[in-house]
Amino acid sequence: MIVKFQSVATADIITFADVARALLKILGKEPTARGVIVPEDMTEALARLAALCHKEGESAEAAPDSGVGVEAHELVALSQRVQPFIRMFDRAHLAGKPVTWTAAKDFYED
Repeated sequence: MIVKFQSVATADIITFADVARALLKILGKEPTARGVIVPEDMTEALARLAALCHKEGESAEAAPDSGVGVEAHELVALSQRVQPFIRMFDRAHLAGKPVTWTAAKDFYED
């Protein structure tokens, strides 16, 4: 399933439900068909995403992976996938605009 994140302050981000679910879990949001992150919550959201990037960066340095027997899509860490969201939330926060998401239905689990 596709999930679309939008803000009038930035371009849209379209992602698959598994990535959106992981992102929303980090942000403390439910993976419902529609939702919003208000500008007042952006500072905390950015801090949580930065902490994820820092944590995954440390674990990647500690245990490098050879990539053997791993699917290509599994080689992209969540910390890399959230980079566009960090930019989106930062720009939306500076503009004082919310970020919304929409999906065809709730996407708790596939």
